[in-house]
Amino acid sequence: MHFRRARADDAPRIADLHTRSWRAAYRGILPDAFLDGPLLQEKQIHWAAKLPQAQADDFILLAEDGDRLAGFIAVWCNPESKAADPYGNYPGAYVDNIHVAPDGRGRGLGRQLLLKTAEHAQSLPDLDPSLWLWVLTKNARALGFYRALGGEIAETITEPLGGATVETHRLVWTDLAALSAACRT
Repeated sequence: MHFRRARADDAPRIADLHTRSWRAAYRGILPDAFLDGPLLQEKQIHWAAKLPQAQADDFILLAEDGDRLAGFIAVWCNPESKAADPYGNYPGAYVDNIHVAPDGRGRGLGRQLLLKTAEHAQSLPDLDPSLWLWVLTKNARALGFYRALGGEIAETITEPLGGATVETHRLVWTDLAALSAACRT
């Protein structure tokens, strides 16, 4: 597996993996009409706009297996980047997206991506030493994964997403060294 920072021209590949991941993880949680409909186009527009806006401290890391994009993580560390997101108003690094190709789940790639993120966040002296993300309550696999790595539920909200109303947890890690250690096991 090869890891590298994303470039603006990676937007189509990221949008494709993001879409495939949502279709696999959110089937039965979000409406099929949304997952099978405009999702890919929405993700293409999103990533084409988001990648060029990333600030120096932000962290968008790709995991490549040969020519194949196996996973990615997008983390907003810069206050300007977090302020542009409606859920980015907390201290620390905001994990906006972490996705592994559906056929590669359960092989440790998510742990590797989170480990590299925790290490990056720890290297930023002006950043609050914490990491957080949102996860759909009904996404039991992801929720269990994050909880096993020490993520604590800080709050729960209800929001509209893809034509449904969903419950979402904000999970927080306040000890990045502990998160790094958990990712190594």
